[in-house]
Amino acid sequence: MVDDNGIPFHTIAIYWHNLGSWFWMRNALGNIGLLLPLGLLGPIALPALDRWWRIALLALAYSAAIEISQLWIPDRSADIDDVIVNVVGALLGFAMWRVVRRRPSN
Repeated sequence: MVDDNGIPFHTIAIYWHNLGSWFWMRNALGNIGLLLPLGLLGPIALPALDRWWRIALLALAYSAAIEISQLWIPDRSADIDDVIVNVVGALLGFAMWRVVRRRPSN
């Protein structure tokens, strides 16, 4: 039997088709929120993270490490879509940082 967790966008399609399900929305929002602080606060803590692609690479590395570690944890599974959604969350956080940074201060 083929494991669908390795197929990109398979779980994201499940999220999309179950927008009314609290279980699936909690999963999606949790994966977005997991690395959102990295994108939002990373450039503040480390000014070298002031480029979207640097945030994306760091988020990819963190998320992949989390998913790979789940291969050895009982009752957990790794999912490529978690990596994709985590990176999107980090990039959303980065976009928020950019918007706040550009606002003029009083």
